[in-house]
Amino acid sequence: MLFDFPECGGCRTCEMACSFHHMGKFNPSVSSIRIIEKERGTGFEVVLYEERDGEAFSCDLCAGDELPSCVQYCCEAGGLTGILEEFRKRKIARG
Repeated sequence: MLFDFPECGGCRTCEMACSFHHMGKFNPSVSSIRIIEKERGTGFEVVLYEERDGEAFSCDLCAGDELPSCVQYCCEAGGLTGILEEFRKRKIARG
């Protein structure tokens, strides 16, 4: 799922944190979250994978953790939290 994240500065720390959650090592290619530069406007776009895509894991919202890893290390955690909540709602709606 694709989300607009105008507050994002593009540091990609969320990708690193997510990969560490899944694999115990820093490897953004396995991350469930991708930060993509926008062609127009401010900020970035966020892709969250519903299903495994190549090496990338599907986003499990860090089930069992108090806070998702990506949110713990994001400089714009409030905006990312909103995106994850929308992701959760859409995922439930799709069944």
